Amino acid sequence: MEHAGLILEGGGMRGTYTAGVLDYFLDMDLHLPFVAGSSAGACNGSSYVSNQRGRNYDVLVGYGDHPEYISYKRMLQRKGIFGMDFIFDKLPNELVPFDYETFESRASHFVVATTDMHTGNAVHFDDFPDRESLLKIMRASCSLPLIAPSISYSGMDLMDGGIADPIPIESSIRFGNKKHVVVLTRNDGHFKKKMRMAWYFARKYREYPHFVQTLLNRYKKYNKMIHRLLEMEEQGEAFLIRPLEPLTVGRIERNKQKLHELYMQGYEDMKKQEKSLEAFLKS
Repeated sequence: MEHAGLILEGGGMRGTYTAGVLDYFLDMDLHLPFVAGSSAGACNGSSYVSNQRGRNYDVLVGYGDHPEYISYKRMLQRKGIFGMDFIFDKLPNELVPFDYETFESRASHFVVATTDMHTGNAVHFDDFPDRESLLKIMRASCSLPLIAPSISYSGMDLMDGGIADPIPIESSIRFGNKKHVVVLTRNDGHFKKKMRMAWYFARKYREYPHFVQTLLNRYKKYNKMIHRLLEMEEQGEAFLIRPLEPLTVGRIERNKQKLHELYMQGYEDMKKQEKSLEAFLKS
Protein backbone atom coordinates (compact mmCIF):
# COMPACT_ATOMS: atom_id res chain seq x y z
CA MET A 1 0.00 0.00 0.00
CA GLU A 2 3.07 2.24 0.15
CA HIS A 3 2.71 3.33 -3.50
CA ALA A 4 -1.09 3.50 -3.71
CA GLY A 5 -3.21 6.49 -4.56
CA LEU A 6 -6.88 7.25 -4.00
CA ILE A 7 -8.59 9.22 -6.79
CA LEU A 8 -12.01 10.78 -6.22
CA GLU A 9 -14.32 11.94 -9.00
CA GLY A 10 -16.65 14.88 -8.40
CA GLY A 11 -20.31 15.03 -9.36
CA GLY A 12 -22.07 17.41 -6.98
CA MET A 13 -24.55 15.61 -4.75
CA ARG A 14 -23.63 12.30 -6.41
CA GLY A 15 -20.58 12.63 -4.17
CA THR A 16 -22.79 11.26 -1.40
CA TYR A 17 -21.94 7.85 -2.86
CA THR A 18 -18.24 8.59 -2.31
CA ALA A 19 -19.01 9.63 1.28
CA GLY A 20 -20.35 6.14 1.95
CA VAL A 21 -17.32 4.49 0.35
CA LEU A 22 -14.87 6.57 2.37
CA ASP A 23 -16.66 5.97 5.65
CA TYR A 24 -16.30 2.26 5.00
CA PHE A 25 -12.60 2.87 4.37
CA LEU A 26 -12.35 4.50 7.79
CA ASP A 27 -14.26 1.62 9.37
CA MET A 28 -11.64 -0.66 7.75
CA ASP A 29 -8.93 1.60 9.17
CA LEU A 30 -7.76 2.00 5.59
CA HIS A 31 -5.75 5.19 5.09
CA LEU A 32 -4.18 5.52 1.67
CA PRO A 33 -1.00 7.61 1.55
CA PHE A 34 -2.06 9.69 -1.46
CA VAL A 35 -5.48 11.27 -2.06
CA ALA A 36 -6.51 13.43 -5.04
CA GLY A 37 -9.94 14.80 -5.85
CA SER A 38 -11.84 17.17 -8.09
CA SER A 39 -14.84 19.20 -6.98
CA ALA A 40 -17.05 17.16 -4.62
CA GLY A 41 -14.34 14.49 -4.64
CA ALA A 42 -11.91 16.96 -3.08
CA CYS A 43 -14.44 17.87 -0.39
CA ASN A 44 -15.04 14.23 0.47
CA GLY A 45 -11.30 13.57 0.43
CA SER A 46 -10.54 16.38 2.88
CA SER A 47 -12.81 14.84 5.53
CA TYR A 48 -11.28 11.42 4.84
CA VAL A 49 -7.70 12.60 5.38
CA SER A 50 -8.78 14.51 8.50
CA ASN A 51 -10.19 11.20 9.77
CA GLN A 52 -13.70 12.57 10.31
CA ARG A 53 -15.97 9.60 9.83
CA GLY A 54 -19.55 10.69 9.23
CA ARG A 55 -18.73 14.33 8.52
CA ASN A 56 -19.46 14.06 4.81
CA TYR A 57 -22.79 12.42 5.65
CA ASP A 58 -23.68 15.25 8.01
CA VAL A 59 -22.84 17.84 5.35
CA LEU A 60 -24.43 16.19 2.31
CA VAL A 61 -27.41 14.40 3.84
CA GLY A 62 -27.94 16.39 7.01
CA TYR A 63 -27.82 19.78 5.28
CA GLY A 64 -28.57 18.77 1.69
CA ASP A 65 -32.07 20.23 1.85
CA HIS A 66 -31.06 23.39 3.70
CA PRO A 67 -32.19 26.51 1.80
CA GLU A 68 -28.73 28.02 2.16
CA TYR A 69 -27.13 24.91 0.64
CA ILE A 70 -29.24 24.47 -2.50
CA SER A 71 -31.85 27.01 -3.54
CA TYR A 72 -33.61 27.36 -6.89
CA LYS A 73 -34.93 30.71 -5.69
CA ARG A 74 -31.37 31.96 -5.32
CA MET A 75 -30.61 30.71 -8.84
CA LEU A 76 -33.52 32.76 -10.19
CA GLN A 77 -32.02 35.76 -8.41
CA ARG A 78 -28.77 35.01 -10.30
CA LYS A 79 -26.90 34.30 -7.09
CA GLY A 80 -26.09 30.67 -7.94
CA ILE A 81 -27.99 27.55 -6.97
CA PHE A 82 -25.38 26.45 -4.40
CA GLY A 83 -24.76 28.69 -1.39
CA MET A 84 -20.98 28.76 -1.60
CA ASP A 85 -20.52 30.96 1.50
CA PHE A 86 -22.67 28.56 3.46
CA ILE A 87 -20.83 25.48 2.16
CA PHE A 88 -17.30 26.83 2.54
CA ASP A 89 -17.65 28.98 5.64
CA LYS A 90 -20.64 28.34 7.85
CA LEU A 91 -20.60 24.55 7.51
CA PRO A 92 -16.87 23.88 8.12
CA ASN A 93 -16.41 26.65 10.67
CA GLU A 94 -19.67 26.42 12.65
CA LEU A 95 -22.28 23.78 11.86
CA VAL A 96 -20.18 20.71 10.96
CA PRO A 97 -16.69 21.72 12.13
CA PHE A 98 -13.77 20.63 10.00
CA ASP A 99 -10.81 19.27 11.99
CA TYR A 100 -8.11 21.59 10.68
CA GLU A 101 -5.53 20.38 13.20
CA THR A 102 -5.80 16.75 12.13
CA PHE A 103 -5.79 17.80 8.48
CA GLU A 104 -2.63 19.84 8.97
CA SER A 105 -0.87 16.88 10.60
CA ARG A 106 -2.19 14.39 8.01
CA ALA A 107 -0.06 11.49 6.86
CA SER A 108 -1.60 11.42 3.38
CA HIS A 109 -0.44 13.61 0.51
CA PHE A 110 -3.58 15.53 -0.47
CA VAL A 111 -4.16 17.07 -3.91
CA VAL A 112 -7.02 19.28 -5.11
CA ALA A 113 -7.63 19.77 -8.84
CA THR A 114 -8.86 23.10 -10.24
CA THR A 115 -9.10 24.67 -13.70
CA ASP A 116 -7.25 27.86 -14.69
CA MET A 117 -9.63 30.05 -16.68
CA HIS A 118 -6.87 31.85 -18.57
CA THR A 119 -5.06 28.76 -19.82
CA GLY A 120 -7.82 26.16 -19.67
CA ASN A 121 -5.32 23.83 -17.98
CA ALA A 122 -5.64 21.87 -14.77
CA VAL A 123 -3.88 23.31 -11.73
CA HIS A 124 -3.23 20.99 -8.79
CA PHE A 125 -2.68 22.19 -5.25
CA ASP A 126 -1.02 20.16 -2.52
CA ASP A 127 0.18 23.01 -0.32
CA PHE A 128 -2.30 24.81 1.90
CA PRO A 129 -0.52 27.52 3.91
CA ASP A 130 -3.50 28.22 6.17
CA ARG A 131 -7.17 27.44 6.69
CA GLU A 132 -8.33 30.27 4.46
CA SER A 133 -6.26 29.02 1.53
CA LEU A 134 -7.57 25.47 1.95
CA LEU A 135 -11.19 26.61 1.86
CA LYS A 136 -10.55 28.95 -1.07
CA ILE A 137 -8.92 26.20 -3.14
CA MET A 138 -11.68 23.73 -2.26
CA ARG A 139 -14.27 26.33 -3.21
CA ALA A 140 -12.54 26.95 -6.52
CA SER A 141 -12.55 23.23 -7.28
CA CYS A 142 -16.33 23.19 -6.77
CA SER A 143 -17.19 26.42 -8.65
CA LEU A 144 -19.25 25.22 -11.60
CA PRO A 145 -19.77 27.42 -14.66
CA LEU A 146 -23.04 29.41 -14.57
CA ILE A 147 -23.66 28.19 -11.02
CA ALA A 148 -20.81 29.92 -9.17
CA PRO A 149 -18.23 32.62 -9.90
CA SER A 150 -14.55 31.90 -10.38
CA ILE A 151 -12.17 32.17 -7.43
CA SER A 152 -9.04 34.31 -7.50
CA TYR A 153 -6.06 32.64 -5.87
CA SER A 154 -2.31 33.01 -6.29
CA GLY A 155 -2.74 35.28 -9.31
CA MET A 156 -5.08 32.89 -11.11
CA ASP A 157 -8.82 32.77 -11.76
CA LEU A 158 -9.91 29.24 -10.92
CA MET A 159 -13.01 27.13 -11.43
CA ASP A 160 -14.30 23.58 -11.15
CA GLY A 161 -11.51 21.02 -11.24
CA GLY A 162 -13.81 18.59 -13.03
CA ILE A 163 -13.58 20.66 -16.21
CA ALA A 164 -9.87 20.18 -16.94
CA ASP A 165 -9.25 17.10 -14.79
CA PRO A 166 -12.47 15.25 -13.86
CA ILE A 167 -10.62 12.16 -12.59
CA PRO A 168 -7.16 13.38 -11.48
CA ILE A 169 -5.29 10.09 -11.77
CA GLU A 170 -2.33 11.72 -13.55
CA SER A 171 -1.36 13.43 -10.30
CA SER A 172 -1.17 10.02 -8.65
CA ILE A 173 0.92 8.59 -11.48
CA ARG A 174 3.33 11.55 -11.38
CA PHE A 175 3.67 11.08 -7.63
CA GLY A 176 5.07 7.62 -8.33
CA ASN A 177 2.12 5.48 -7.28
CA LYS A 178 1.89 2.07 -8.91
CA LYS A 179 -1.64 1.26 -7.82
CA HIS A 180 -4.67 3.51 -8.03
CA VAL A 181 -7.99 3.15 -6.22
CA VAL A 182 -10.56 5.20 -8.14
CA VAL A 183 -14.01 6.10 -6.81
CA LEU A 184 -16.39 7.07 -9.60
CA THR A 185 -19.84 8.59 -9.19
CA ARG A 186 -21.35 7.16 -12.36
CA ASN A 187 -22.46 3.64 -13.22
CA ASP A 188 -20.33 1.33 -15.33
CA GLY A 189 -20.77 2.12 -19.02
CA HIS A 190 -21.43 5.83 -18.56
CA PHE A 191 -19.85 8.15 -21.12
CA LYS A 192 -20.42 11.87 -21.47
CA LYS A 193 -22.11 13.45 -24.46
CA LYS A 194 -21.27 16.66 -26.24
CA MET A 195 -22.28 19.72 -24.23
CA ARG A 196 -25.62 21.29 -24.97
CA MET A 197 -25.94 25.02 -25.52
CA ALA A 198 -22.24 25.27 -26.35
CA TRP A 199 -22.90 28.63 -28.00
CA TYR A 200 -24.12 30.07 -24.70
CA PHE A 201 -21.03 28.98 -22.75
CA ALA A 202 -18.83 30.33 -25.53
CA ARG A 203 -20.56 33.68 -25.29
CA LYS A 204 -20.70 33.72 -21.48
CA TYR A 205 -16.95 33.08 -21.14
CA ARG A 206 -15.74 34.70 -24.36
CA GLU A 207 -13.00 36.51 -22.40
CA TYR A 208 -11.48 33.09 -21.65
CA PRO A 209 -11.18 31.27 -25.02
CA HIS A 210 -8.85 28.56 -23.68
CA PHE A 211 -11.27 27.84 -20.85
CA VAL A 212 -14.16 27.62 -23.32
CA GLN A 213 -12.21 25.16 -25.46
CA THR A 214 -11.46 22.96 -22.44
CA LEU A 215 -15.09 23.16 -21.34
CA LEU A 216 -16.45 22.16 -24.74
CA ASN A 217 -13.96 19.29 -25.09
CA ARG A 218 -14.50 18.01 -21.58
CA TYR A 219 -16.68 15.12 -22.76
CA LYS A 220 -13.87 13.85 -25.00
CA LYS A 221 -11.32 13.99 -22.20
CA TYR A 222 -13.67 12.30 -19.76
CA ASN A 223 -14.53 9.47 -22.13
CA LYS A 224 -10.87 8.95 -23.00
CA MET A 225 -10.05 8.74 -19.30
CA ILE A 226 -12.77 6.15 -18.69
CA HIS A 227 -11.35 3.98 -21.48
CA ARG A 228 -7.89 4.34 -19.97
CA LEU A 229 -9.15 3.40 -16.50
CA LEU A 230 -10.77 0.27 -17.89
CA GLU A 231 -7.46 -0.71 -19.45
CA MET A 232 -5.63 -0.03 -16.19
CA GLU A 233 -8.22 -2.14 -14.37
CA GLU A 234 -7.56 -5.06 -16.73
CA GLN A 235 -3.81 -4.68 -16.20
CA GLY A 236 -4.17 -4.71 -12.41
CA GLU A 237 -3.05 -1.09 -12.02
CA ALA A 238 -6.41 0.37 -11.00
CA PHE A 239 -9.25 -0.72 -8.75
CA LEU A 240 -12.50 0.95 -9.78
CA ILE A 241 -15.30 1.53 -7.28
CA ARG A 242 -18.55 2.78 -8.80
CA PRO A 243 -22.30 2.46 -8.16
CA LEU A 244 -23.38 -1.13 -8.76
CA GLU A 245 -27.07 -0.17 -8.95
CA PRO A 246 -28.57 2.53 -11.21
CA LEU A 247 -28.25 6.03 -9.79
CA THR A 248 -31.36 7.92 -8.71
CA VAL A 249 -29.49 11.07 -7.63
CA GLY A 250 -28.17 13.77 -9.96
CA ARG A 251 -25.68 16.59 -9.48
CA ILE A 252 -28.37 18.68 -7.76
CA GLU A 253 -30.51 16.78 -5.25
CA ARG A 254 -32.29 17.92 -2.08
CA ASN A 255 -34.25 14.80 -1.14
CA LYS A 256 -32.77 13.53 2.14
CA GLN A 257 -34.08 10.00 1.71
CA LYS A 258 -32.50 9.66 -1.73
CA LEU A 259 -29.22 11.09 -0.44
CA HIS A 260 -29.23 8.72 2.53
CA GLU A 261 -29.89 5.77 0.22
CA LEU A 262 -27.04 6.84 -2.05
CA TYR A 263 -24.69 7.07 0.94
CA MET A 264 -25.73 3.57 2.02
CA GLN A 265 -25.28 2.36 -1.56
CA GLY A 266 -21.66 3.53 -1.46
CA TYR A 267 -21.10 1.98 1.95
CA GLU A 268 -22.62 -1.38 0.97
CA ASP A 269 -20.89 -1.47 -2.43
CA MET A 270 -17.56 -1.03 -0.71
CA LYS A 271 -18.44 -3.66 1.87
CA LYS A 272 -19.01 -6.16 -0.96
CA GLN A 273 -15.62 -5.32 -2.47
CA GLU A 274 -13.56 -5.17 0.72
CA LYS A 275 -11.71 -8.47 0.17
CA SER A 276 -11.05 -7.70 -3.49
CA LEU A 277 -9.63 -4.30 -2.60
CA GLU A 278 -7.40 -5.77 0.10
CA ALA A 279 -6.08 -8.34 -2.39
CA PHE A 280 -5.46 -5.58 -4.97
CA LEU A 281 -3.46 -3.48 -2.52
CA LYS A 282 -1.40 -6.43 -1.35
CA SER A 283 -0.59 -7.79 -4.81
